[in-house]
Amino acid sequence: MNSRRRILSGALTLAGTAGALGAGAATTSDSGAAGGVRYPQSGPEGASGIVPTANQYPPGDVRRYGVTANDPRAATANVRALRALVSPGGSFTGRICFPNASGSDVYYLNEVIPFHDDIHVDLQGSTLEFAKEAVAADTNSGFIFAVRNFSIENGSIVVKYEMGAIATSAGSAIHIGNRGTDSIYFSPAFDSLLKSPMGNITIRNLRIKSSVANGNAIEMTGGLAGVVIENVWIDGQSRLAGGIYYEFGWATSGTTNLRQTSHAHNMRFSNINVTNLQTHVSAAVTLAGAYNCLIDGLYVSGAVAAFNGTSGESLFYRPWAGVDAAGARHTIALRNVVAQGLVGTGITLGGAQLAANGYLAARKLAAAAQTDLGDYSLDGFALEGSASGWGIYTSAAKADIRNGRLSGFQRGIVQGDDCTRLLVNAVDVIGCSQSGLQLDLGAAIWDPPRQKMGEIRNCFIAGNGSERPGIYAGIQLDNCAGFLIENNRIGYELAHDGVTEAIQGNAVQLGARCNNVICRDNYVGGIRGEGVAYSHAGNHDARGNVIESAGGIATSRGSWGGITVRRRSVAFAASITIDATGSEQYDITATSSADFTINAPVNPVTDKAITITVRNASGAALGRAVWGAIFKMSPWTNPANGHNRSVILRFDGTHWLQIVQAGADVPN
Repeated sequence: MNSRRRILSGALTLAGTAGALGAGAATTSDSGAAGGVRYPQSGPEGASGIVPTANQYPPGDVRRYGVTANDPRAATANVRALRALVSPGGSFTGRICFPNASGSDVYYLNEVIPFHDDIHVDLQGSTLEFAKEAVAADTNSGFIFAVRNFSIENGSIVVKYEMGAIATSAGSAIHIGNRGTDSIYFSPAFDSLLKSPMGNITIRNLRIKSSVANGNAIEMTGGLAGVVIENVWIDGQSRLAGGIYYEFGWATSGTTNLRQTSHAHNMRFSNINVTNLQTHVSAAVTLAGAYNCLIDGLYVSGAVAAFNGTSGESLFYRPWAGVDAAGARHTIALRNVVAQGLVGTGITLGGAQLAANGYLAARKLAAAAQTDLGDYSLDGFALEGSASGWGIYTSAAKADIRNGRLSGFQRGIVQGDDCTRLLVNAVDVIGCSQSGLQLDLGAAIWDPPRQKMGEIRNCFIAGNGSERPGIYAGIQLDNCAGFLIENNRIGYELAHDGVTEAIQGNAVQLGARCNNVICRDNYVGGIRGEGVAYSHAGNHDARGNVIESAGGIATSRGSWGGITVRRRSVAFAASITIDATGSEQYDITATSSADFTINAPVNPVTDKAITITVRNASGAALGRAVWGAIFKMSPWTNPANGHNRSVILRFDGTHWLQIVQAGADVPN
């Protein structure tokens, strides 16, 4: 079984920005040779022991070395000729090309082509087609395989690899880098033993089509540096497992859980299009243990996920001394990500992991160790998913998510308590079957979890909670030490949206472990059923949780400070029950002379004082008033018609104790 599959599931894909090709074409002579031979053996060919078989083609043209286009029967001979030219044991360097003489030339191959350093491939619009029907000893290799100073561009790659039921990652179209002894072509490839770092690789202007059930279009491993992937279209034929996948490597040899690990640095990717992956396997782009990466321009249609970032280094984590030891921190930026037809979590911004022999588990590190893993930014995105996945999940130390839209998922944004700094700005979360933002998932690393901080600003959160209308909140938050929820619009409103909010419950819902949450300048357009705009599980001490300048619906429950809506009208009835957290003053206007009972208030807040005013607008004397046993107060006198009386009470945790009661009627 592939060792990578035992460590991390999923397939990562990378997208990036432009990069220049490496070395130019090999030096050639364009002068005709004696005897009518136009292109005699060049100096570099001679130095490399390469004897051309078709001198009518210039140096670097693969036809010169015995490669034939448009003949499926030539696949074996084509592999033999290419390996003689570019295999790791050779020394020929420079540019090789696959001419497209007919405008649709196809070069057939049936085995892995490993490329040594300093080879630059130009397909010139032609297609490389790889076909294979059985597993050989290359199950950790791609059909195009290189580790250093390599580029491939300008054409198409088609892979037809029938693996059957065999579970392996064999069959990737392109594999760059290596990890330990995984491959027979570049082995051993422990980073600390290499003459120079792996990397300086460019992949661009390619269309990759593959039907390999367990492969990736582009697979990368080891301590790569300086990788550029741009303008690449990946079509998975509804069978390919992943688009672009990277996983950390082994820097040193020895027992697996004692090895030092290596990680990719400085990778940039842009304009990546990934379609038709398997919808139950992995992601369009996966990065496991990579640093300093930029993904700009990723489109995904038909996949489990668009991006999966994980902390590969925290499993068997022993950083490569002198290289990775200075700091193990993801710094990954994603820009302009659009995805539709996702069936899993759209984007995972993963932080540390806790696993057998893992770094954090083995050392039992406390929060004071400051081993935060993960620093992600996501700017400009639109993700459409299904009720079986989340829009964005983060367990990274820090995540900055802005300028996007999430729709159709089970939950919009989910934050684990290992993510201690979360910034969400200008994000729409609509139409999820459960919560819009669930920011209280719990911790995997820190026990007890560290309290998080952050902000949610300028967002629109509505239409979530269809699975159980009225149950799930727009924003659900717990275990925090300081959070700003500001200038958001929550819940549909008929006058603004053309529809009313019919399913989303509480607009903002705080758990019992929230401190210093400021809800400021938010507008709540609608809530479902018995929901309130602001709900706090604590009913004793507001603990700095404040509501300021509430717009729209401004109802509340639980203990809050700074509530600006202090007065509420309560309908007159034979049996009256008030919600003691909604405000600080309650007006009961009696419109008949029937008897009435004032019951024990629901949701009382310890040490909170409320005022109850009874107004007589019945046109006659009021009926008998009965106050529940929970009220400890002096005898009550009903007000005369056209007048009112008030009582101020404070809840001591058991009873509502009278502070003062009006001794005379006051005109209405």
